[in-house]
Amino acid sequence: MIHRLHIWAAGVVIAAALASPAQAAWRLASTDAPVGVVRGASVTSATTGDTLRDGDLLESRDGVAHLQDEHGTLVALGPQTRAMLMADGHVALLSGWLKIAAAACASAPCAQVRVDMEPGALDIGASAAAIIAAPENAQTVNVFSETGTQTFAAKPPTSISNGRFASFDSTGHVQISARPTNAFVKNMPVAFRDALQPLAVARPAHIAPPSHAATYDDIAPWLDSKLPARKSFPARFRSRLTDRAFRHDVQAHLNTLPDWRALLYPPARPGVHNVRYP
Repeated sequence: MIHRLHIWAAGVVIAAALASPAQAAWRLASTDAPVGVVRGASVTSATTGDTLRDGDLLESRDGVAHLQDEHGTLVALGPQTRAMLMADGHVALLSGWLKIAAAACASAPCAQVRVDMEPGALDIGASAAAIIAAPENAQTVNVFSETGTQTFAAKPPTSISNGRFASFDSTGHVQISARPTNAFVKNMPVAFRDALQPLAVARPAHIAPPSHAATYDDIAPWLDSKLPARKSFPARFRSRLTDRAFRHDVQAHLNTLPDWRALLYPPARPGVHNVRYP
């Protein structure tokens, strides 16, 4: 009887794992070149057909990568773009170019498609599409509302209607224009001119790509960001502190990484006294 219970319990765990949206929510539908992926605390890569997971930190190096999730959210990453995937159509854009399209909401309640940016969060309207540019080391994020209405989740919220262009600075200030700037149009990836469409996903290769433990340089732009996801990184990458080089680099940047101080220098527990020996 106990043996049967063990088999039944194992079956439930396996079925739950296979059904978990965290394991199969996103797919890399098409890409011009392999996309760098930080999964957990390891660095690997993905190519067309591969499954992506919530929490994956992506870096598109060359060309454009197209992603889609199980709810119909479509995303395109431009070259040299860093983005993080999250559940329910949520994406964080650290730098580069991102185009996103939300599916129509068939029945309420529907998950709100959202893009986290350093100046704040942008909610994508149902059946709407937006193009976002976050130049690296720049203080301004630009958004073009291609279709529908997008909402910058500030206080009060700011709506960006169809065809409008908006710029957000580091303080969250929003400036709305009737059309995108010439520089925005000139620098936008050519593939972004076309509407995003669902793609048939090819079978992925079954060869495991090489991987290595994340170095400080691999994730430094994320650790130093102003994105909400930054708060989860100390716990996520805590295991890397056993690596002497990683620990040294974190210590050297504690002035910009205050969340890591407690991991490097944990406070003394009440009632515990350090004993010094001569």
